[in-house]
Amino acid sequence: MQESLPLSPSLLYGLAALLTLGGAVLLWLAPRLNPHRRLEGAAAWTGVVLGSFVTLSGLALGVLAYLRQQQPELVQPPGAVGRPAPALTFRLVETDEPRTLADYRGQVILLNLWATWCGPCLAEIPELNRFQQAYRDQGVVVIMISDEPRQTVLEFMKERPLEPVSGYLPPGTRWPWPYNRVEQARPTTFVIDRQGIIRETWPGAADFAQFEAAVLPYLEQ
Repeated sequence: MQESLPLSPSLLYGLAALLTLGGAVLLWLAPRLNPHRRLEGAAAWTGVVLGSFVTLSGLALGVLAYLRQQQPELVQPPGAVGRPAPALTFRLVETDEPRTLADYRGQVILLNLWATWCGPCLAEIPELNRFQQAYRDQGVVVIMISDEPRQTVLEFMKERPLEPVSGYLPPGTRWPWPYNRVEQARPTTFVIDRQGIIRETWPGAADFAQFEAAVLPYLEQ
């Protein structure tokens, strides 16, 4: 499948300028048509309406270009699977102790990136709880990390306890690659083998059977 050309801020600014200029020209020409002739009078009004629309479209594109320019571009390698899992530092929700993925080396990690406001994430929690209970003693650790404040997750856990390790990103921390995929799709899940290599990753919620299919092949290694 071919990738579509990205709409960069520069391209959007150029389109905005062309539309705004074209609309201004139409608005300038429209009143200069002879209003005493019915056909030309109608054309004049059409020109005013069209010119206004084109001008406003150009201004809207300019605003869109500005907003897009404020968003940092994510420069990512072609893929994460088969690569060592990059470092990810987080804190435990319950104790506020710092942790890294390296602390769990030697176990198969099911890393789930989520949020309390995410509907699919909430639907997935019972499956994650059940999976952690079933495979806790077989070398599997499920780690759920949110980018919300610690207190938000603590309050949530009072109502819905979590069997997995529950972590949160420290304030002011951003998701590093490839974990920043969660900014486009939530939840996002990674399977990391005992040697710290990313073996699977997918966006969206999964169930117990899907977790088994993704994780069990790496328990034997």
